[in-house]
Amino acid sequence: MDPKRWLTVAIESGIFWPTKERTVSYDGHDFLLRPETDEDAPSVALGYDASLQDEQALLLIRRFLSALAWIERGKIRERFTFGTGGRPGRVSKSPGARMINPFFRVDYLPVPADERSQRCLALYREALNANSVPFQFLGFYKIINVLYESGRDQKNWINSTIPKITDHLALERLKEIRQLTSDVGSYLYESGRCAVAHAYAQPVIDPDDPEDTKRLNQDLPVIQALADAVIDRELGVRSKCSYRNEHLYQLAGFRDLIGAEIANRLKAGEKTDIQTLPRLSLRVRSRENYPSFESMRTEVVTVEAGRVWIRCSSDDGLIQILLGLDFPREFLLFDLMRHISIIDDGSAAAIRHALDDNRFFAEMIQNGELEIWDADRAIMLGRDDPLLPQNVDVRRTIENLDQRRTALETALKTRLEKEAGPDQDTKSL
Repeated sequence: MDPKRWLTVAIESGIFWPTKERTVSYDGHDFLLRPETDEDAPSVALGYDASLQDEQALLLIRRFLSALAWIERGKIRERFTFGTGGRPGRVSKSPGARMINPFFRVDYLPVPADERSQRCLALYREALNANSVPFQFLGFYKIINVLYESGRDQKNWINSTIPKITDHLALERLKEIRQLTSDVGSYLYESGRCAVAHAYAQPVIDPDDPEDTKRLNQDLPVIQALADAVIDRELGVRSKCSYRNEHLYQLAGFRDLIGAEIANRLKAGEKTDIQTLPRLSLRVRSRENYPSFESMRTEVVTVEAGRVWIRCSSDDGLIQILLGLDFPREFLLFDLMRHISIIDDGSAAAIRHALDDNRFFAEMIQNGELEIWDADRAIMLGRDDPLLPQNVDVRRTIENLDQRRTALETALKTRLEKEAGPDQDTKSL
């Protein structure tokens, strides 16, 4: 009887693979070995009828590959598994879709100073890289072992930490686990950690058995969330999510600038003096700089209840910007509508300031991210979250700003001609 269905497993082979299709009989089944081509990856396929389920067919293929790897003493790593009807399928040997980001930037990278934290980050990367579900589970579990040596302490910590987990996939899996047992710590320790690490006493994990790998794969979100908790909460190496939730990036550079002692006093809302601040530059992330907002003079206006208000001024004094540093809440305070003022003294410089302000406003309302830089050291001291305008017609506002910009450019030309006098060419000004 011809098979009604085929299961194909594309592989990454560390052994010499046939250059032509070969059928190999093993344990009463015929396995079709298919060679690598210019377009396709090497693969092994099994045809079967309704008497076998997909997971049973996958188990047979894995048993065959394990025997072949043992004899040939080389890796045979699964890349992709899929079922087809009528004939075996093929898998492209391309490395897959490219993941690119033209605006890539690194805003935060933790630098743990202690050996345990460094080791946990290394173990976390190792677990992510693992190409085996059981070893990936064990890799994440080893991070818990960094904190506690004994199984009893590990289980107690897991049970005390489970209520603090917020990951959606982990919470969904925990609902299922609790239907089996109320002792999640013992379940993960015995049916996960010990079952993977040991191969003698029950329970043990059979890496070829789809039921075992399926269960461990379902448990992965839980054990990964627990590994996250070790690194983030227990060791204090903040995750990207925690870093964002705590807004630590908004004032990070200012905290370093004024020193930990003063920053902590401000965070506690205590009255303290701030030393002279450097010249500051205001920028919008991934946008060209605004000359009028570069290297502005600074003056501390008030320090009250942990809030520091700073006035930034251009050298000619025609443009002033107010910034607030809210240390108790870890917020950078800035109001696009109210915290910028320009004095029009009739000069061309005033129009240039207005043109920079016009572009700044337009780019900020399009989800712009304000950045504050130390102008002398070229170090970013703080940045705000993307601006999300509320009750604003962005399209109409941009149109109005474009019209305003055209009028400003006309006014600039007129003032340049006036300042240059009748005999000067304003094109070079």
